[in-house]
Amino acid sequence: MAAISTIKWRARRIGLRLLIAAASGTPLAAAQTQSPRAALIVTRGEGAQDCPDSLLLAERVRGVAGASVISAELGSAPFETWVQVAITRNFGSYSAQISTSGLRHGSRALEDLGPSCASLADAIAVTLAIFLDPYANVPAPKATPSATAPSRSAEPTPKPKPKEASHAPQPWGVFLDADAGVALSVLEHAEPVLAANAGLHLTPNWSLSLGGGFVFPDTVASPGGAVELSLGYAALRGCGRALGEADGARLDWCLAAMLGSLRGSGQDYADNVSQRAAWLAVAAGPKVVFPFTRSLSWVLTGEAVLPVIRSGFDVQSHGSRSPAFRPSAVGALIFLGVRGDL
Repeated sequence: MAAISTIKWRARRIGLRLLIAAASGTPLAAAQTQSPRAALIVTRGEGAQDCPDSLLLAERVRGVAGASVISAELGSAPFETWVQVAITRNFGSYSAQISTSGLRHGSRALEDLGPSCASLADAIAVTLAIFLDPYANVPAPKATPSATAPSRSAEPTPKPKPKEASHAPQPWGVFLDADAGVALSVLEHAEPVLAANAGLHLTPNWSLSLGGGFVFPDTVASPGGAVELSLGYAALRGCGRALGEADGARLDWCLAAMLGSLRGSGQDYADNVSQRAAWLAVAAGPKVVFPFTRSLSWVLTGEAVLPVIRSGFDVQSHGSRSPAFRPSAVGALIFLGVRGDL
């Protein structure tokens, strides 16, 4: 509600200045001929090429504002404000993330479900025109000195020193994943697995997460009885973006180091014993992210699992020792989960 209130206040302020200028005879050309004090950078994601680029959007903003308030020519003059507009298209809708830095800073997100980018482009132009307020720097009308009052020389108004453009890095983003899937050839048979991860978006292209998983118990037959197997593990995973947009649908490639505890419990033996063994593996594979809101996404993950330590279990029956379980050289984990960006 704060962003909406600010825009309404600025709209009223522009209208009030127009009335003052008309009543006092102040020419509005002062706002129309001022040098642009804001620079515009537009990025368009895949599928949003029908949206205006920097030059066309700057022209639209100048047309709405009735003044030269913004420029797409970055080297033409010193600027007080830098405006970045990232336009993307996801699942048939257009969205724009507007970020400003410098003398005027803030951010706003716009979204349009129309079949083309025209409505969103108009909304961006109006938003920027109101935000930049071309009449903010128009001088107030000068009072006409009376015949009897002594004239005073106007004191020069100090001009603010233009700030240098700063491209501050985006803050680190935190995300949480909750996954459910199946483990293939990790234990003896295919078994369900649950996993959870907490991570950081280090950059728009790279992320790092720490989490863990649990493979549901599996039972393998062995001489004289059976052995129940279960596995719990922790994983440190790094992912890099390969395809798609950082804030849209994308494909990541991930590499993980896994450390866990493999448990084996004897069943139907005269002396049922439970033992644990260390389990160490590396995993690699793709991760596909499908956003369905601004903060929630579907996540589909597939990883090949290569055990580094292949610990197993033996059983002893009727005086003879026999192997009960040995891990496969290659396994796989397949997950479908939900990601929340905080």
